[in-house]
Amino acid sequence: MQLEKIQIASPKLPELVMQALISAIDNGQIRVGEELPSERDLAETLGVGRGSLRECLAILEFLGAVENRGNRKVVMRDADYIQKAVSFVRISNKADTQEDFGEFRRINEVAIVGLACQRATEEDLTAIHLAIEHLEQEPDNYMNDVEFHDALAVASHNVMLAVTMHLVNSMIADIRERFLGRPDYQRLTHESHCAIYEAVRMRDIPRAQREMELHLRIVEEFSQKYPDRN
Repeated sequence: MQLEKIQIASPKLPELVMQALISAIDNGQIRVGEELPSERDLAETLGVGRGSLRECLAILEFLGAVENRGNRKVVMRDADYIQKAVSFVRISNKADTQEDFGEFRRINEVAIVGLACQRATEEDLTAIHLAIEHLEQEPDNYMNDVEFHDALAVASHNVMLAVTMHLVNSMIADIRERFLGRPDYQRLTHESHCAIYEAVRMRDIPRAQREMELHLRIVEEFSQKYPDRN
């Protein structure tokens, strides 16, 4: 498979990996219904790290574009389907749509915590709390923040919400990285994460939704205070 290597220096590497895979599917190098090469071979061919590749494959699995069959991954959707899903996320990164994107998050994540209060199992609560612990251990790792919001979405037991939020959270890493390492942001969001978890654990829907609204306001304020560095 002769796929074009991408530039490692890009600040949006996961998206470029996704585009390389989409191109390979679109031009027939990877066919729908065909098994993907091993992660090692595919990462080497694309010239990227296996971590970035795994992140993109996980998104494709959530989208139903790739199906995990034991040790094999099979392409289930064509390039057009995947491109439309990725385009949805790209829109959220544009400066002139940030207000719309913030509204989108509020509507969905406030609904998610409400459903999580009603439906979360003990296993779900453990996963949410574990994500908080991971953030305490590695506060600069944006994937731990993704893990927290993913765990909440899974706890809603609504597949559409879980898939949508996983896709969105995984593809907006560059937004988080603007201020994730700041101690003031870490302190405020840690307190907020803990408050959300406690409200969900107590099955207190109004409190959980208030805490989520507060959390998203914190993120929005930091987004405005620390705009895109590029």
